[in-house]
Amino acid sequence: MADITTDILIIGTGPAGSATAALLSSYGIENMVINRYRWLASTPRAHITNQRTMEVLRDLGRDVEEDGYTRATEQDLMGENVFCTAIDGEEIGRMKSWGTHPLSRAEHLLSSPCRRLSWSHCCSLRHVHAAPRRACRQSI
Repeated sequence: MADITTDILIIGTGPAGSATAALLSSYGIENMVINRYRWLASTPRAHITNQRTMEVLRDLGRDVEEDGYTRATEQDLMGENVFCTAIDGEEIGRMKSWGTHPLSRAEHLLSSPCRRLSWSHCCSLRHVHAAPRRACRQSI
């Protein structure tokens, strides 16, 4: 088995691990991501992408943020949760969800410059090619 040296080892290729690797790489910090599987998922692992996540994508570059919006379903199309007695049964009730209620939507719009959206198909950070930038180092 070969010895591998890296500055930072990231365990897991989920949203947090992938974002961490992309952000570190964008600052030129060497890192390695490992996963328990021998492949990356070809299907989504998240549905709703909140505004804070979109702010992180914006930190990777406006092109990355815009790519997310291009691949996703807009919040207006997320709709409602419907409760039924069976898949084809009587509807018991429905409620606005995913921030689509007018009061919830207003709160979201006021809290961030980024929009909330749904990645209901394969859209992951493995498509991101973070542009290198100078690492911020602070002297103590």
